[in-house]
Amino acid sequence: MELKPELAQSIVDHMMTQIPYNINIMNKKGYIIASGNKSRINTLHVGAVDAIKQRKTLPMEQQYGNHGQPGVNMPLKFKNEIIGVVGITGDPNKVTPLASLLKTAVELLLQQKQENEQEHEIEKVKQRFIYRWINVSKYQNPQLDSELVEEANRLNINLAKQRLVIAIAGSSQIIKNLKLDQETIIFSLTNHIELIILSSKHQETYIQQKLEHQEIEYGISNWGNLLGRLAEQAVTTLRLSNIFGKPSFRHYSQVSFIKQVLDSDLNLIAVNDQYEALLKRKDGKELIDTIREFIKCNMSVNQTAHNLFVHRNTLNNRLLRIKKLFELDPKNTEDLFQLFIGYITFYYRQTL
Repeated sequence: MELKPELAQSIVDHMMTQIPYNINIMNKKGYIIASGNKSRINTLHVGAVDAIKQRKTLPMEQQYGNHGQPGVNMPLKFKNEIIGVVGITGDPNKVTPLASLLKTAVELLLQQKQENEQEHEIEKVKQRFIYRWINVSKYQNPQLDSELVEEANRLNINLAKQRLVIAIAGSSQIIKNLKLDQETIIFSLTNHIELIILSSKHQETYIQQKLEHQEIEYGISNWGNLLGRLAEQAVTTLRLSNIFGKPSFRHYSQVSFIKQVLDSDLNLIAVNDQYEALLKRKDGKELIDTIREFIKCNMSVNQTAHNLFVHRNTLNNRLLRIKKLFELDPKNTEDLFQLFIGYITFYYRQTL
């Protein structure tokens, strides 16, 4: 453990708001790396050198010019190794108790800092593993990958366990407010999508209730042990829910048929091109909104007009324009099906 000047100076600056004496922190060679008196930084402190050599607290009764003022110097230890010295200028009898408290505080801070760094490093290793786990298990059973199995064992992760994935739209701050059990795994898939990987049905119920209460957009996979496919299911559900504007679409089972249609080899190039062209038209958005709402309302003109806050005649006029542009009649079930599938494929590809 190396005592960094930036950390040392921040400690000095904070502590000097509480202690009416100058504080110095020296490195393991006795040079001042932080001080309330900035002019002394990078100078050698003879009292610190002696404290390091003798490995004990040493009071200084006299002044050594720029190399030491009366006070007390205490070695800072980390895992029984001296990494520096903390010193307080003043009457040794008065400042020794303060220096002792400061020494303890600094050592505890350094210990906590290392523990945080170790936890951060472990989390980085875990995140890299999950990334690989997701990619491997899109196409095969992850237990067939010996290296992945070995790393999973080191991280105490059971690859065969049944899991469920929840994809959340938003920042990790949302997840920080959830009370998750130790087996639940968090993974940042993108800057905008977080995955919660869990193995408890109780946790599934709890998380869903919390997300609904906060009106968070999310999608839930089926249960299974191929994490890559589960992640795809959760993200697909989230995206299709947004496309349809239906927050009731939460589970993959509700959109699995639509996903199969998306994956099929339907010739929708002309329809997709027309949706692309519509986005460039002044009235394009209102026509696309009309198609979506007409589908949601099961071709009911009255309900669609009501939901769009327009008159029936206005709606019929829009439907006529859609018919001319797409050469498909929204009031014909077969034609509407093509408009419906075209709408889904066009917007789904835009979210990839």
